[in-house]
Amino acid sequence: MNTANEPARSPWLSMDLALLERTRRRSIQFGLLVALATASLAGPRAAAAFAGGAAWSLVNLGVIGVIVRTVIVPPGRPRARRRLVAALVVKVPLLYGAGAAMLVWGRLPAGWLVTGFTWPFVVLFLKALGRVLLRLDETKPPDGNDPNRESIER
Repeated sequence: MNTANEPARSPWLSMDLALLERTRRRSIQFGLLVALATASLAGPRAAAAFAGGAAWSLVNLGVIGVIVRTVIVPPGRPRARRRLVAALVVKVPLLYGAGAAMLVWGRLPAGWLVTGFTWPFVVLFLKALGRVLLRLDETKPPDGNDPNRESIER
């Protein structure tokens, strides 16, 4: 329940564009650790494929973010068509070309490349799961008493 002075809080408040930035940072940090572990366990080519796939995915997510912010604009504001075209030029030929180059000319293991590509999505899933398990998006009553607190303290 919200009072008249308190704005309504959406349960999806944390699902904003900043989430992509936080996911990017954590994907880089923990991805480097996973790449180091992969290098020691599966060899340098597997680690290079994992790191290349993760970098490829992070650039892809960044370009998708640019496309979404360019396409979805408030009413009355013009769309930045040049920015949209530039993002599509980066996404389609350059990113798909980079993926093909890593497989064909780099001869990187496809399984590790795909594992690296999915890494940011794993991080995003774990961040969302953590928010649900920790109940970070639930609202508290205006008096500050959390009805779930009693069951926790028992």
